[in-house]
Amino acid sequence: MNELPSFFSVLGVIFVIIIIILGILLLIATFLIFRMVRKKKIVFPKATLFLLDVLYYPLKRLFVYSNIDKSVVDKVEIEIRNGILKNEYFSSKIEDRIVVFPYCLRSIECKAQVNPELGVNCIKCGKCKIGNFKEMCDENSIKVFIAPGGSFVKRVLKRHPHSSVLLIACHAELNEMMRILSTKGMPQYGVLLKKTGCIETDVDMEIVKEILLGVN
Repeated sequence: MNELPSFFSVLGVIFVIIIIILGILLLIATFLIFRMVRKKKIVFPKATLFLLDVLYYPLKRLFVYSNIDKSVVDKVEIEIRNGILKNEYFSSKIEDRIVVFPYCLRSIECKAQVNPELGVNCIKCGKCKIGNFKEMCDENSIKVFIAPGGSFVKRVLKRHPHSSVLLIACHAELNEMMRILSTKGMPQYGVLLKKTGCIETDVDMEIVKEILLGVN
């Protein structure tokens, strides 16, 4: 008769230990995030990135409950990934690079058709920044995609598995896409939008061009 209560007691102890460990890890992750934000430097970036990936959703919930901007989690992960992967990205051939723009960067007057496999088929109408940029990319044999959503990058992977990818998006979408590419070991670099939102967002195209055409 005493075995059943003992079993549940052990489960209770294990549960408490797990909660304590999770709490400690969340505190460590939070400390590392704010240390990087303030000092722009982080020790053991790969280990830190692994920790932030594992605790991604609990961390965002914690930040929301603490009235802290949860986008900081994404921005720090993006910065760490860029730091880890930049040498591999910039070592790739320029003609092997791909640019993925977000759907929201288009003009609301855009008449381009959307293909589920290829994304938005830019017609270079000149109503947004993408058209002129695509023309420059076409001249350099660089493929340009306009993604209808974050998961679109998976289709790019299937068609161009040996390319290196420059991603442009808001913090949440960009981090999601970079996490997907990381599981495939693809060279990548991420650039955040300077104006976010669902329509007519904006990005510094000079920065995009510099990174796209940059070399080690």
